[in-house]
Amino acid sequence: MSEILAIVEKSAHRLAFYDLLHGRLVDKIDLPEFPHEIALSPEGRIAYIGHYGAINSADPRPGGSEVFVIDLHERRLSHIIDLRPFRRLHGLQCDARGRLFVLAEADDMLCVVENPQTDARPAHSVRTGGVKGHLVAVTRDGDTAFCSNLLSHSITKVAPFRAAAMPVVIEPGLRPEGLCLSADEKRLYVLNRGDGTLAEIDTATCEIVRKTSIRGEGTRIYRNGAERLLLASYVDESISLLERATLGEIGYLRLGGRATAASLHPDRCEAYVSLENDQLVRVDLVTCAEIGRFTTGREPDLSVLVRC
Repeated sequence: MSEILAIVEKSAHRLAFYDLLHGRLVDKIDLPEFPHEIALSPEGRIAYIGHYGAINSADPRPGGSEVFVIDLHERRLSHIIDLRPFRRLHGLQCDARGRLFVLAEADDMLCVVENPQTDARPAHSVRTGGVKGHLVAVTRDGDTAFCSNLLSHSITKVAPFRAAAMPVVIEPGLRPEGLCLSADEKRLYVLNRGDGTLAEIDTATCEIVRKTSIRGEGTRIYRNGAERLLLASYVDESISLLERATLGEIGYLRLGGRATAASLHPDRCEAYVSLENDQLVRVDLVTCAEIGRFTTGREPDLSVLVRC
């Protein structure tokens, strides 16, 4: 069985498929301009890509309103979900039931698609309660979502299926962006780009439990097993492994490029880190050492592993 890494390449305007062992481009699916982020269905066959539709937040273009549904095994665009009038789709995640949650940055709305493999429109939408919503972390049951909001410097706890429930606002630091839930979903970890800190939040009380300084300007954070966190740093051009119990650094690797996103192998202790200089780095998370790297298309973003 071969392993393929599917990478969203924002400025190449495509989903690109690379042979993981050799770093060779084997296929691609062309998409409208500036796709962002990717979410995987629970069974791992279907991927969802948001249409941001602009170079960045300063771009005057209105942005996109579609989610592209990709069959990863057949390497084809299955269909498109239309989220109009909401624009600049960015953060995406599926819950354990396979429902798709999509954050529209331009409108600060969180939309839910009940059956994203077949539905053409969302079934629910709620306001995030923040400004410039960027990324979202969703509980396994889908009843709670946490949105990072760059311009209001807030994390908001949202009930996607209860329109009468007001968002709960948390202020973890300046320009919070990357976020992830602990394995038991009792804690939320948030990277604050504006002040170089990591905040640990109690998901029940929404209180900040701990806060610590990190290297450089953290952009993304991921759970690495139950007791470790993987942190991608933009300015420091590195990744760090943190022990969740202490938030102390237990591994560190300079990458030679600004880390913009990462994904983890579902079985092996490996990570795949996208760099701003159009490279993908494979990292051994046991030794925190580089396994290899290959050149990608322009602006690689998040990736997912495909076995076929």
